Amino acid sequence: MSDIETISQLVLWERQARGRHLASELADCYWDDATVTTSWSSGLAKEAFVGQHPVDFDYSMPLVGRMAAPIVHQRGTRAYVELPSTTRHWLMLDGNEAVVESYMRLIYRLERRDGTWKISNLTSINEADTLSPAIPGTDLHVDPADFKGLRISYRFLAYTRIKAGGTINNDEIGTDRPETVQPVYDKAEAWLAGK
Repeated sequence: MSDIETISQLVLWERQARGRHLASELADCYWDDATVTTSWSSGLAKEAFVGQHPVDFDYSMPLVGRMAAPIVHQRGTRAYVELPSTTRHWLMLDGNEAVVESYMRLIYRLERRDGTWKISNLTSINEADTLSPAIPGTDLHVDPADFKGLRISYRFLAYTRIKAGGTINNDEIGTDRPETVQPVYDKAEAWLAGK
């Protein structure tokens, strides 16, 4: 395979491994010193991301991810990838089955070391999300006042996390605040240039 094909397959497999809860396969996608910055995780991938079970996810319920074609920017032994992602996860919300659908742009920085490509960084950019009952006609008993102050790029992810007893950061990277997005691309371009 070409480098572009290898890189594309790697980021797609990382998403599959994450969605299927394959911890060792997920870990193998990352270098040991890799970092992540996602909605609720930040730090070394092996400590803050791989094998972690967020409070707002019930792994006995469906988790379905769909990715668009990755866009690969490569220069020598470095690359970054833009991967549009849609994730739907089912959860219980005050005794009712609900579905959260989130739209994100995943930005991967990758490096080839000793002939092997692996991920050095994953940063997620929140774009939007929705919340709906899993069974049509079910009243989720949502109070619109509960969404006051939650960011439009990830308000339902935040809401369901709070309802599950978790905490949120209202300063995450999101397209509703473009000033949080541009630095992600600036870092990726600098990475590509070897800086």
